[in-house]
Amino acid sequence: MKKGNSGVNMAIRLLLLREYLLANAVKEHPKRRGEMEKYLESKGYPVEKKTIYRDLEVLQDYFYLQLEYDEHKKGYYVLNPPFEPHELRYMIDSVQASKFITETTANRITKKIRNLAGEQLRKELNRPSYVADRVRSKNESVVKDADKLHDAIAADRKTAFRYFRYSPDRRNPKSYSKSGDKVIVSPFALYWNSGNYYLYAFDGKKFRFYRVDRMESISKPLLERREGHDLFREKDLTQRQAKVFDMYVTGKVYNITFRCHNHIASAVIDKFGKDIMMMTADDEHFTFSHNVEISPPFFAWVSTFGRSIQIVSPAAVVEEMRNFLQKSMDMYKDDGNT
Repeated sequence: MKKGNSGVNMAIRLLLLREYLLANAVKEHPKRRGEMEKYLESKGYPVEKKTIYRDLEVLQDYFYLQLEYDEHKKGYYVLNPPFEPHELRYMIDSVQASKFITETTANRITKKIRNLAGEQLRKELNRPSYVADRVRSKNESVVKDADKLHDAIAADRKTAFRYFRYSPDRRNPKSYSKSGDKVIVSPFALYWNSGNYYLYAFDGKKFRFYRVDRMESISKPLLERREGHDLFREKDLTQRQAKVFDMYVTGKVYNITFRCHNHIASAVIDKFGKDIMMMTADDEHFTFSHNVEISPPFFAWVSTFGRSIQIVSPAAVVEEMRNFLQKSMDMYKDDGNT
């Protein structure tokens, strides 16, 4: 027994026992009294048989640890672990699937999540997650920098950062907005979309989306208060009815009616949600209507399905779809130079 105050020793012993049970005592592998005694002895806190039983009662009564005794295996297991196995798997898969997190950061976070699991589950979670077409961000500071954006939103302050897009010029692979000067905006929300992380902010004239992994030198909250509160309430994306494609905001919203082949019903639900009303048009087709903020990514999505989906109305959107397709076709006309 390590020297010290008996009350302190008891507290440490209880914490060690709780830690041991949370890490090891699962339904498939309950822990016997002897195993608990052996563990505590290895830590310098040997106990008697009756002490273990008393400690288990204390953990249940005061530490809210729910334990179940398996009569067949003669051991205890925890009924209320901090996280269920599937919850830990979801967290790991989400981190690994996030394109805006670098591989180094994703692996570090994954290791921390695995440490929340018991010993046996940690072995099962020690496996890679494979995500199709994943192109990782190279901005190592993006996760920490995002905290500054949250701080600015909470403080009702503006923020500043340098914003870039990639360029084909190998000598200058980044093309910066405002010639490299900082962009000053009023931040309102952060959104996930297709594995990327976006800041939704008011630039003084309108709301825009900014890819967080394309930001550099993000400032701490500025002294100047945010603008655009009333407009944000009108455009609240968590409540808006218009479908936005790839965070491409144009402000041109229409209620569009589509005619679709039955075999793309799953793709339509994946994009617009289960609540859409799909009406039977004939044995092979259905129609549905939805508010959409039209944009090049929207027309590209429609084009993906060829003759399996058609924009029926309104006429203005049908015409814009024609123009989008015509411009694409014009690029491939044989002008005699091939």
